[in-house]
Amino acid sequence: MPKYNPKKLYFLLEFNKDNILIVGISILVLMSSDEGFRELEKLRYEVGEVTREILKLIAKRRQLVSKIADVKKKFNVSVVDRFLESRILSELTSFSESLGLEREFTRRLLSIIISDSVKLQEEKILKTEVIGLREIFYKAIELERSGKKIIRMEVGEPDFPVPDSVVEEVCRALREGKTRYTDFAGIRELREALAKHINDLHGTDLKPSNILITAGGVMAIYIAIQVLSNLGDEVLVPEPAWPLYKQIAEHLGRRYIPVRTKIEDKWILRKEQLIENLTESSRLLILNYPNNPTGKALTLSELKDIALEARERNITVISDEVYSEYFFNGGKAPSIMDVLDDGYVVVGSFSKTWAMTGFRIGYIIAEEKIIEKALKILGYMVTCLPEFIQRGALKALEEKEYVKKNVEEVKKRVEHVLLKLSRCRYVEVVPPDGAFYLFPKIKIKDFDSSSFALKLLEEKNVSIAPGSSFGEYRDHVRISAVKSLGELDVGVETFIQALEENYAER
Repeated sequence: MPKYNPKKLYFLLEFNKDNILIVGISILVLMSSDEGFRELEKLRYEVGEVTREILKLIAKRRQLVSKIADVKKKFNVSVVDRFLESRILSELTSFSESLGLEREFTRRLLSIIISDSVKLQEEKILKTEVIGLREIFYKAIELERSGKKIIRMEVGEPDFPVPDSVVEEVCRALREGKTRYTDFAGIRELREALAKHINDLHGTDLKPSNILITAGGVMAIYIAIQVLSNLGDEVLVPEPAWPLYKQIAEHLGRRYIPVRTKIEDKWILRKEQLIENLTESSRLLILNYPNNPTGKALTLSELKDIALEARERNITVISDEVYSEYFFNGGKAPSIMDVLDDGYVVVGSFSKTWAMTGFRIGYIIAEEKIIEKALKILGYMVTCLPEFIQRGALKALEEKEYVKKNVEEVKKRVEHVLLKLSRCRYVEVVPPDGAFYLFPKIKIKDFDSSSFALKLLEEKNVSIAPGSSFGEYRDHVRISAVKSLGELDVGVETFIQALEENYAER
């Protein structure tokens, strides 16, 4: 084999970094001596053997976890024990440091292992198939297509039309040829208008560079979780909660940690509940107020308590404020922007406020360094949003009377449904502070919201959302009050009648 001068090879590598073929050949040449190759192969073999042993131990560990699940199921023990998890994480992280392993590496690895254990146990203990919101939604559509009239109280979609001015602006933009690529972050005019709109509301000092336009609020949540956390990190979410928080977090390999609130506490999230659920792996807290599905809004002092505690523990808050305009207690809904100067991400959307659900346009508000990272991910996913859609959103921001009128109408509808529900002996409900949902508890032993919702839809042509879609709330249902008063009357009365028919003997 010919001799190669290492200096020449280094020069070759340095000036051909982007040529994978040359780099690969150069590396092979550098390692081509028999002695070096044998040493490398020996080390590779040892690494392979160690990896095989690791996999054997993982398989054994999973078998033990399966046995633990059997014992928990037999004695009705909860799958998750946050106190035990925290202790194990702490002990094993300290042990790993004595082995020379980095603490952060160990934390992430252990978090992934614990997540796998929880998933295995849940599949074994909670394997009953549950009818959820998605199934009810598609079943309702299927029945409508067959010609049946369904009173749709399961979906959170305003029934009022998009403002005429928005439709006209979109058409005008299309006619003018605004169909090309735009700034990946969103057209500057829209980001400037949003910044002014929010600054006027909250006294902030946002600039266009603090805003990223996304393809709906769902994408905004997805990008925020991806940017602000890593594989194995924990995402804490007060429940009941919108189902997609859990689905997105788990899809991204994060650990979803529910912090359960109760109707008996009027759905208030307390700082102590948050603290009880924290571990070294806790990285994000998602807040959604006014809340879907309860309509609960935290007071400014309650929100401040939670936000400052999160900041103290280096946990970033993602505040989903898509229902912020629907606030019934006077003034504006408390926002994370009212209590923190930085260290947060706000998610907003045009879907609920301006009934633009099909336009798929939302936004992220954050520090510039977060927006820069989020922009890269958005670029990989959709490049940019259509300009004609963004022009429509820009026009929507001018429709202040439209928003005011519709918020008043939704408040009237929510109060109307609340009054009807409060007269039913089977129902307990907390008056909502905002949004357009009610989340009553059904005071019937062994009530199963999933089977009841399916039966109500199939037999009575009324759709509601099962409470089990929002966490461990199988004895609750969600009613969306975004239909006409006439439809709501029929829908709620049918719902109450079905309760009476099915559970009168109890």
